Amino acid sequence: MNRFIPAILLSLAAASAPLLAQTAPPQSAPPASAPPTTTLSVTSREVLVDVVVNDHHGNPVTGLKQSDFSVTEQGKPQTINFFQEQTANPAPAPVQIPKLPPDVFTNISPFHAPPAVNVLLLDSLNTTMDNQSYVHTQALKFLKTAKPGNRMAVFTMGLGLHFIQGFTDDPALLVAALKNPKNNEVQNAEMLKGQEETNSQQNLVSMMSEAAPAGGGATATVASPGMIAGLVQFIQENDDAQAGDRVLLTLANLQRLATFLNSFPGRKNVIWFSESVPTIFVDAGSASSGADPRLGREIKKTLAMLATARVALYPVDAAGVTGNALYQAGTVLPHATQGGQMVGPAGELSQSMVTEDKTRNLNQENMKMLAKDSGGHAFVNTNGLAKVIDKISSTSDDFYSLSYSPTDNNMDGTYRQIRVKVSGGKYDLSYRRGYFAVDTGLPGEAMAVRNQAIQKYAAQNPGAMDPLLPFMDLGMPQSQQIPFDVRILPLPDSFQPPAGVKDIPKKPHTWYSVDINLDPSKLELQLTPDETRKGLINLSLIVYDRYGNVIRREEHRVGLDIKPNLWPEFLGRGLHLKTAIPVANGNYWLRIGVFDDASHRVGTFEVPFSAVKPVETAGK
Repeated sequence: MNRFIPAILLSLAAASAPLLAQTAPPQSAPPASAPPTTTLSVTSREVLVDVVVNDHHGNPVTGLKQSDFSVTEQGKPQTINFFQEQTANPAPAPVQIPKLPPDVFTNISPFHAPPAVNVLLLDSLNTTMDNQSYVHTQALKFLKTAKPGNRMAVFTMGLGLHFIQGFTDDPALLVAALKNPKNNEVQNAEMLKGQEETNSQQNLVSMMSEAAPAGGGATATVASPGMIAGLVQFIQENDDAQAGDRVLLTLANLQRLATFLNSFPGRKNVIWFSESVPTIFVDAGSASSGADPRLGREIKKTLAMLATARVALYPVDAAGVTGNALYQAGTVLPHATQGGQMVGPAGELSQSMVTEDKTRNLNQENMKMLAKDSGGHAFVNTNGLAKVIDKISSTSDDFYSLSYSPTDNNMDGTYRQIRVKVSGGKYDLSYRRGYFAVDTGLPGEAMAVRNQAIQKYAAQNPGAMDPLLPFMDLGMPQSQQIPFDVRILPLPDSFQPPAGVKDIPKKPHTWYSVDINLDPSKLELQLTPDETRKGLINLSLIVYDRYGNVIRREEHRVGLDIKPNLWPEFLGRGLHLKTAIPVANGNYWLRIGVFDDASHRVGTFEVPFSAVKPVETAGK
């Protein structure tokens, strides 16, 4: 980690040589203040519930009062302490995000922060390869026609949780990230058993059960009954173990997503494209999945973390409207025997279709239950996945937030059922239906990524605190209290790195120049008697991989000493902060933060290196 590198330059936008190069000594900086917003401080003994109220046509109901709502916990009435209607901002006039030159980006957005944000979660762990491709196509179809201003992020779920693009108002950035070949790989869902594999296993058992002469006119089966029973038991045990491992991986991914989202305020709608979601039953304070006892604790932990992060799940059946696998080209049809005689495929086909239908129906019921328990809505039996995304993202900004202090304040870990009623009409309500009564150690509360980073930095730098850390998590919405543009260019192989730069990657890498141009009028500079303007700013650059790991981190403290005759030029052309960083070749993101020491204003921006022009075309 490089904290103070004198190679950073501060210059006029059009100047050919730096006017000033000054690095201030390390100082202890006060914590940054967040932008003023209406917030609610929620502890483990204050229960926050977001309630979506729709009429019978599915349209949001607005204008309700606190007196219209009533809440019970475990059947006992609760007193509402906080109430607020969250409504979408009025539809703005058509706004175009400014077209910038290649490799130039900005943290300025013309849109207000919405009350809810959306996350596209593309699940390859629980989705077959064909349907993964279909979901990817539909997501791109939506994003290519989406209007700017709909704040959204994209993740994929496989053996791990993969970051594709953090929250942005620009759908073009989401399209570019999703089209990146390194992000749109179709993965083999090895732990998800497909119907064709099931048919093949049934066919093998049927063949072993076929009649064979046993001598003396008697008949038997090709394999002994014990061998057949052993194979059936092996298949069942393998299926159970594989399904259990897949559910555990799914829960681990959801926990990581909840930890990430817990860093941000407000409601998060996770649009989860999957063919199969965990079977979760919450009853009388217990959570279980099928007959596997090891899943209960992880399910309980996952639900608690999602609730703490204010996540509403919107599962979408990735299979859409499809026919039975038996009718798909290339499927090997199973055959059956009856009384030792071949009877053809008809009877077995019927049974296979019944089994497949039961599996699909169970998956869809799981989706509906998860959505109901988390305050979302499930979408099944539809091929218009792009329209589903549009419907969720366009109707989820109108809801009501309310909180209450439970009359039973014994945090004993049991599950507490919540019931919300609204008087004055017949409404369709969506809200989380309960929570686990846990104390201050609520999973996902104290383990947020930013808190870990702050604690680590404080331990390594006694007496100093990086004020940008709370704003530098991967994927966080950008702050524009200090507006700036940044030009990122790959440098040629002939580039000579500045002396003193450490931690240069050993594997193949590229050097990038990072040229930040910020608005000096947004800085609070001290005016001396001779009208010189003095100030101090923090500049932070963090390189992340797709898993959210910090690959490289640099902090610079830059002192400003601007003479009065130069101030008009700085106002007109901006302040330039320029440095160069080495990044290993691969899938990485750069997050930039600027902090004004005097005003505590913050500006942040994040961009994938895949959005930067390749080095071979940079000079063209």
